[in-house]
Amino acid sequence: MKKKIISAIAVLLILWLSAGITDFIRVTRNFEKPIFCISTETADDGGSGKYIGLGYSFDIKGNFMPEDEFPGVVKYEAKILGITVSSEARE
Repeated sequence: MKKKIISAIAVLLILWLSAGITDFIRVTRNFEKPIFCISTETADDGGSGKYIGLGYSFDIKGNFMPEDEFPGVVKYEAKILGITVSSEARE
């Protein structure tokens, strides 16, 4: 019984880490919106705003309208447990 509980916790931890790493790669390297976060405080441009995941969040500004020349995230601030760990602006 104890092994099942430890296994379940390990699986949940791996899934959580996978979701967080995926979102961080999408935002910080590919300048795309995260997929495992819930958007709050969004703007009318189709994607800018605050995105909250389990223990991490992103503040994103971007070009998400079809007529935008360079679509995607143009500025982000990534936080883990409320502490800023990365921020960048793409020009």
